[in-house]
Amino acid sequence: MSRGRGAATRAALQRAAAGGEAPPAAAKGEAPPAAAKGEAPPAAAGGAPRPRRKPWDFGYAPVPTAAGDDDGGPLDLVVAAADPVAPGAVAAALAARWPDTAVEPVLYRAPIFWLRVRSPAPGRRAEVAAALAAAAIPVRYVASALRPSAAVAPRFDAAAAAAARPDSAWTTRSPSEGDEPETPGRWFLRAEGGGIGVDRRRSGSGAGTRLAVIDDDAWAADDLGLDREVLVMLEHPPRSQAHGAFMVAWAVGGRRPGGFRGVAPDASPRLYLIPKPGSCVLALPVALVRAVSDGADVVVCAAYVEGSTTPMLDDAIEFAVRLGRRGRGCPVVFPTGREASSPPESLHASFSLGFGEPASDPRVFCVGPSGHDGGWFLWRDRRGRSRPFANRGPAVRWLAPGDDLARPIPPAPGADPAVERLCHAESSGASALAAGALLLVLSRNPALRLPELDALVTRTLTPVPPAAPAWAAPVADPWDLLPDARDRDGHNAKHGYGRIDAGRACLAAGDPIALALVLIGEDGAARAFRGARGLYSRRLARWAVRALLADPSLCHGACALARHARLVAGDARRRRAHGPGTVLRQLSVLARGFAASRLAPPPPPRVRDELTALVDRLVRAATDPAARDAVESHFGDLVDTMFANTVDTDVNTDAQTDVNTGAHADPTPT
Repeated sequence: MSRGRGAATRAALQRAAAGGEAPPAAAKGEAPPAAAKGEAPPAAAGGAPRPRRKPWDFGYAPVPTAAGDDDGGPLDLVVAAADPVAPGAVAAALAARWPDTAVEPVLYRAPIFWLRVRSPAPGRRAEVAAALAAAAIPVRYVASALRPSAAVAPRFDAAAAAAARPDSAWTTRSPSEGDEPETPGRWFLRAEGGGIGVDRRRSGSGAGTRLAVIDDDAWAADDLGLDREVLVMLEHPPRSQAHGAFMVAWAVGGRRPGGFRGVAPDASPRLYLIPKPGSCVLALPVALVRAVSDGADVVVCAAYVEGSTTPMLDDAIEFAVRLGRRGRGCPVVFPTGREASSPPESLHASFSLGFGEPASDPRVFCVGPSGHDGGWFLWRDRRGRSRPFANRGPAVRWLAPGDDLARPIPPAPGADPAVERLCHAESSGASALAAGALLLVLSRNPALRLPELDALVTRTLTPVPPAAPAWAAPVADPWDLLPDARDRDGHNAKHGYGRIDAGRACLAAGDPIALALVLIGEDGAARAFRGARGLYSRRLARWAVRALLADPSLCHGACALARHARLVAGDARRRRAHGPGTVLRQLSVLARGFAASRLAPPPPPRVRDELTALVDRLVRAATDPAARDAVESHFGDLVDTMFANTVDTDVNTDAQTDVNTGAHADPTPT
């Protein structure tokens, strides 16, 4: 479902897929044979051997997407004011130089105030800014409304603006139950076979959360049960393709009886529709600010937005991460996209995500597609050769399923919904599934701030082997599958840090003990753990998860306790060997560490009071032999139960540990 660069390119790719022909990249000539891992590529013309290829290297050459600058032409500009300003005042300030100027407000939501200025007379942006400054109109910047720009917007004053709170008209949904048959096309929900591991008992259904999907087309939107359809710079909703409807349905589902249930079926979706590419670069940032301001918990945009980076988009993303979700930060998800044409002076397909594209912004979550085997999504053309279906790049963060998924909406009115049809989801569908997974995690712990959410999802990923699998042979162009190694922090340009595991992330999101167990690879024990009833509240548990994500020493202490529990489970002799009161002492030190941590987020008053009482209770128990023995006995019973049936139940434990101990930094909450 990824969007191509244009109708001609898409048609060429469709012809290639249908006829087994090479894509446009290979049409220029046969690809040279790829070098084996660690070997030098073929010799260049003239016989001189090329340098040995580095394991992290690949053909990192995006196809240019940005149009040229229009500065100096007829005015079609965005004026970003520092404060609210009347359109008439802007028009009056420009009247002497541009008498036929039309000014309209585009977005007034503190701290963002955008006006669109248009005039048939030519002019430069610096001249417009100078004229406004001469009229004492405070301007942050002036930018083109039609062309992209790598300019960074001056930082706005977020402290003076209200955090985004849910629109009272955007209602949430209550938990529901529905049929979720284990069909071939719904593999992406399962833990095995490369899915994201949704476990409804522990992941929930996303009830109480809100999803915003930004797209440029939405045929079949009536089947979605949308809270609302919002038109951004449009008069009528586009209804020619089902791309936007598919994004909503894969993330959430439809609302017809017996219809498709997505990753977070009880999240409340809104669809923000923007114009097709090429009309202007203003609609995307406007839609993003509106969605976040309306109260979205997660925003996903899988429309074709390459070549639309602007200072306004910079403002919009900054608004999302600093003011979204009541100031906790709203995650914004973009797909990697797919660029199969060749860059200049190359015989190979690009498959490169440009570093200046919206999906490369470090504040957003860039998601690529995975296949049935859990690795980077590859497909076979009619000649049986494997080809990739997504871009690579330094900004790729996670993978989510993008192989053949169940078509979530019937292809035509009256079609039998019980007949499953499959379609390539690609990076667009993968971004929708990732958005659904984030909704599930936030429903388990709504207090998570954006850096904490990032850390939790990243530390619970399933690692992906960087090299191409053996089954992929023959490969149409081996250069398309580079790089074939991971960096020390676990990152690879194809799959980022790994594949999202929604079940594991949700398991860890709501309880510190479950988080520690997941981090050491004991998912089965975490599932068996039912919470220390009577020891702490759910409110304290959710805060403690955030504290562990923020404080490496605290996290080490919790994981050390979990490892000790694993080693002594089922073995009373080992427990006695460590001496009486040892576990109680460790629990007391850990609880006191939570209370005194300077890196953990400040606890709310009720959590602080409960934590203080818990520390006092543990310290008193250490001086009472009967209480001490009761704590030790309860600990032994608990760990025996937790680890009783976990042998050989968890997979990829060693690989998971590699990711958890990598160099990906834990965040400090803001």
